Amino acid sequence: MDNEISNSDLTKPAAQQTSILTDEARAARLLSAIVESSDDAIVSKNLDGTITSWNKAAERLFQFTAQEMIGQSIYRIIPDDRRSEEKMIIDNIKQGKRVDHFETVRRRKDNSLVDVSVTISPVRDNEGRVIGASKIARDISERKKIELERQTFVTLANRCPEFIGMCDLSLRPVYANDAAMRLVGLDSLEAVQSVSVADFFFPEDRDFITNEFLPKVLREGSGEVEVRFRHFKTGAPIWMIYNVFVIRDSAGQIIAIATFSQNISSRKQAEDALRRSEEQFRSLSERLETEVSLRTRQLEQRSADVLAGAEKLRNLARRMMQIQDDERRRLARDLHDSAGQMLAALGIKVAYLAQHVRPELTADAQDAEQMLQQLTKEIRTTSYLLHPPLLDEIGLSAALNWYVQGILERSQMDIQLSVQDDLGRLSPDLELVIFRLVQECLTNIHRHSGSKAAAITLARQNSCVRLEVQDYGHGITPAKLAEIQSHGSGVGIQGMRERVGQFDGELTIESNESGTKVIATLPVRQAASTREAYPSLENAS
Repeated sequence: MDNEISNSDLTKPAAQQTSILTDEARAARLLSAIVESSDDAIVSKNLDGTITSWNKAAERLFQFTAQEMIGQSIYRIIPDDRRSEEKMIIDNIKQGKRVDHFETVRRRKDNSLVDVSVTISPVRDNEGRVIGASKIARDISERKKIELERQTFVTLANRCPEFIGMCDLSLRPVYANDAAMRLVGLDSLEAVQSVSVADFFFPEDRDFITNEFLPKVLREGSGEVEVRFRHFKTGAPIWMIYNVFVIRDSAGQIIAIATFSQNISSRKQAEDALRRSEEQFRSLSERLETEVSLRTRQLEQRSADVLAGAEKLRNLARRMMQIQDDERRRLARDLHDSAGQMLAALGIKVAYLAQHVRPELTADAQDAEQMLQQLTKEIRTTSYLLHPPLLDEIGLSAALNWYVQGILERSQMDIQLSVQDDLGRLSPDLELVIFRLVQECLTNIHRHSGSKAAAITLARQNSCVRLEVQDYGHGITPAKLAEIQSHGSGVGIQGMRERVGQFDGELTIESNESGTKVIATLPVRQAASTREAYPSLENAS
């Protein structure tokens, strides 16, 4: 940057000229000092691009010394693909135009490239003609690096589906990614920067966020909380995991606050739905529990009533059977004692008459006598079937033998009776029950099985008496057997069950295509008299 003294200055007096030269020299030295001490590279060149000055900052920036560059072409530091820029700059300088903060790339001595921002000003002589250019170059590599990193961050942030944002320490937003703006209903970064961080939250949450949570983040460096964001257009709540952390500069000082937050509205809705479902389920469960408890009590009461009714029915059935047995005993006694005696007397009379009637009536009298004898026999048999006197007089074994023998005489059925030799006497009621069971079984065999044979076995087993009645007929169908086993059978089987039930015994019916077996097991030690259980029956009989 050469400074020329004009001719008008030379015509002034010598003392004044010396003063002028001294002032100019002083200014030149001052300007030179400023140029040399500047942190920016300051370079001057003439209009053909020849370098005329090169300060210390230029040496540091471009790695060339002043001796290496003064007198050389400026194109030495301009990359080939940037040479057109120099022509444009020179054209502007020739027109007296200034080029401000032009960002470009220049080459160092080691051929590395450096990002610079240049300001070029025209240099004029004393007559105002442009004779060269002065260029100030500033290294912007670090700024470019920061801008690149920022742009990379912005690009990544805008592609991220989560809420990303930054604010300064006064809680004014400076950045929000696209996902964040869409989430809260803001249309542009300008709209984001026009509000405060507190505006993102509901009024009832702002005091906590600004006075408690964010100060804690500044103290500890980070923090996280579940909180509702507010949609700026609809006012709808948006549940977020608000994850916040501080941003520090190279010196470690906090310069900003950033957030990377997640939208958990769907999870919150699911949690709310689950909580409502749980509450509904709990309420329903409590109602059901109450209803079940009430219903259980009702069922228990009904069950108790049914059991009581069933017990009454069993007692009634037992009493009916006892009355029936007592009535049979009475009828048998009446037939034997009254009708039998009368028939005996009538037999004597008929026999006497048969001996003294006229000869032509003798045959009729003898027929009447035989009929009377047959009637006496039938009445005696009926009396014995109603209640065999042998059962009371001799015992169960004799009564069964008599009964089986009578069936053998009256039918073609083959019956095998096996009674344990040392069976002994049982209680009268138990002996009567066993006799009635045999009666019922043989009656069923005769009526339903089609069997021509049967086997009866009676024996003691420990403290029980076991009765088995086996036939060899066509058996019981599975459906009918299932009905019997479910206690849904007819009166005969039910009567047998009731009789066995008097002694807490067990009645089992087995059947297949080979025949049917009825098994009754009755405890001997529990064979208490039904009359003892129901003393009122004594009067009823």
